[in-house]
Amino acid sequence: MEKLVEELVRIQEEGASGVLATVVEAEKCDAVAAGQKYLVRDGKPIVGTIRHESLLEALVKEADVRLKEEKSKLVSLELPGTGDKVEVFFEVLPAPPKLIVVGAGHIAVPLVKFAKLLDFHVTVLDDRILFANRERFPDADEVQVSDMAAALKALPITPSTYIVLITRGHKYDEPCLREIVHSRAKYIGMIGSRRRIKALFEKFRNEEKIAEEILQRVYAPIGLDIATETPEEIALSIMAEVIKVRRGGEARSLSGK
Repeated sequence: MEKLVEELVRIQEEGASGVLATVVEAEKCDAVAAGQKYLVRDGKPIVGTIRHESLLEALVKEADVRLKEEKSKLVSLELPGTGDKVEVFFEVLPAPPKLIVVGAGHIAVPLVKFAKLLDFHVTVLDDRILFANRERFPDADEVQVSDMAAALKALPITPSTYIVLITRGHKYDEPCLREIVHSRAKYIGMIGSRRRIKALFEKFRNEEKIAEEILQRVYAPIGLDIATETPEEIALSIMAEVIKVRRGGEARSLSGK
């Protein structure tokens, strides 16, 4: 139990995520007992008191689902080959959500303000110091001036990461999207006209053989359909879409999702 507590403290200190699985009921199953626990982190069982290997495998799979949904839940699991069932409560320990804003133009300023109000850790990337600086983004946690695609490649991207591509043109969006399209990010949104987005996706499909289900992860055009006109309204629609993805809402996105 001491090691479990130490690992829970470590997760909190590192701002990481994990899932604590606790057996609530295990009738007719001698190998498992109520009260046994196991901590799952980064898709791996880390520490705990459950010794049943088949149950541990099932815990890891279910923990991944719970973490993606960021929702704790009581789940009934059947032990393979026995027909025995155990009730397990999966307590999700989510990492603080992180928003990466790629492109520090006029939409990024209100976008960062909204994101901080919603308790996101915010990183702003741009290759222009006149745009990416502390005067324009006093609330951002990080402001980086460098090649945007290279900076994205160097940043840790987890299932708690949300990425918004709002650069000054597809010349910059394309290499950035290429770096993250296969990432574990929970949300990838990209600004742009439907014509340009269609052309970019066709290029990715035909020349780079990127699978359709991978491209379908990208919210483009970005934002919810709320008839925006101003930069502030566009920023609001983007953050609303981010919250929709995080919480599982059903509002209609401009991308049709």
